Amino acid sequence: MQLPMQAEKLLPHRGQMLLIDSILTADQESGTALADLSTESLALGPDGKVLEPFYIELVAQTYAAVCGYHLQTLGQPVPEGYLVGVQKFQIIPQPRYVRWQSSELLISVHTVGDFDGFAVVEGSVSREGNVLAEGKIKLFVPQDESMAELAAQLKSGETVSSWQL
Repeated sequence: MQLPMQAEKLLPHRGQMLLIDSILTADQESGTALADLSTESLALGPDGKVLEPFYIELVAQTYAAVCGYHLQTLGQPVPEGYLVGVQKFQIIPQPRYVRWQSSELLISVHTVGDFDGFAVVEGSVSREGNVLAEGKIKLFVPQDESMAELAAQLKSGETVSSWQL
């Protein structure tokens, strides 16, 4: 497997929900990805700027793709994961006069901690060397079948009380 790699080979997202285009670098704890959002992207507002919640999704998709790439290089399956929290995520205001030469966004992620399926990841989204957004997200990746089954049931709308150990 070589980098860069198309993100669609590593993520379950399709259509407009797939925000990143490719991953550029990946190792066990960090990586980078590129996103070139089209004018039709649901991540863009009427003014052409990225809608704030989508910065978080860009970081989450980058983390998932980087982890997926790393696991595939080890010959392991890629599990589903879930965004469970956001901490100190900030959107950096940009001067009005900025004229971007490129529409590409560079997303960087770095795992700062993980325990029993939970991970805390620092991420940033930049454009032409200017940081547009940065912060921490928390993710849950079920580590065993029982937790994966619980997560799948919750995802399908079943209640926790109907889930059996």
